[in-house]
Formats: sequence, structure tokens, C-alpha cells
Amino acid sequence: MSRTLSLPILVLMVALQSGVVPQIRFSGGVPDLVLLAVLAWSVHSRLEDSVTWALVGGILHDLLSATPTGLSAIGLVLVVFFVSLLTEQVYRVGLVLMTGLVVVSTAIVQFTSYLLLWLTGVPVNLIVDFSYVIFPSLIYNLVFIWPIYWFLRIIQRRYTLDRRFFQD
Repeated sequence: MSRTLSLPILVLMVALQSGVVPQIRFSGGVPDLVLLAVLAWSVHSRLEDSVTWALVGGILHDLLSATPTGLSAIGLVLVVFFVSLLTEQVYRVGLVLMTGLVVVSTAIVQFTSYLLLWLTGVPVNLIVDFSYVIFPSLIYNLVFIWPIYWFLRIIQRRYTLDRRFFQD
């Protein structure tokens, strides 16, 4: 069921990111709604489901952007593995941990994208892009994670309750 939910939720996030988010752009940064949705889902989900979310979200994200298809999926899969390793070590995800996850996840996705673009021959100026794109995107991600996290957590709890009901 989690894999089935990934497509409509991530399509909604990609549609919002391509249609609404550019209207609230500050500097060169924008919130990465797909990253935030994958991160919020993977905190309380199994690794297999989280990887599916990362692949679907990355490919959908790339289909509506100028980046090569699959580029975003690589960064998102790395984030999912990092989150899986970390959440196995902690009992509960709180405010501080979620804030740290957003910072690290944004850095992983951004730097992976820049590295892969650089390897394909696209000129990259990391110092300028850090102040113009990466840092504003990080601030946006820190703000937008909370409504996305709460929205997806409600869906996950509903899904968990439904699954327990049908197993008995």
C-alpha cells in the first residue's frame, strides 16, 4: 500500500513544486518538496518502501526539470539509506533530529546533483551556488518540512491502522 500511495502523493508534490513553488522564490533557492516528502515518509517506513519513494520521486522530479532523468533519484536514494541507518539507532524522531535530517539531506541531494552535473561537463561554481541556491533552499526546507511531515505522518498512521485491521 505504501508503494501505491507514493505515486499520487509524489505527483502532487512535483506539481506543487513546478507550479506553485516558483512563485515564492527567494534568491535562487526553492523548497524541494519531493525531497521533503521522501524524507518525511522514510523516517517511519521500511527501507524497501523508502527506496521506492526515492526512485519514483526522483524520476518525476527530473521529468519536469532540466536535469537528466535519474539525477535526483541518486541523491534521494542516498538520503533514504542515510535516514534508514540513522533511524535504526534512535528510538524516536524529534524536533532536533528532524532538523538535522533536513540539513544533511539537503546537503546530500544538492552536492550529489552538483557533482554529477560537473562530471557530465556542466560548469558548476559551488561557492556562488552555495550562497545563491543551496543556502536559501536549506532555509526553505527547514520551514516546509513541518507541514509536509505532519501531513504524511497522518497518512502513514492511517495506513498502519488499516493494515493492522485487515491482517486480523
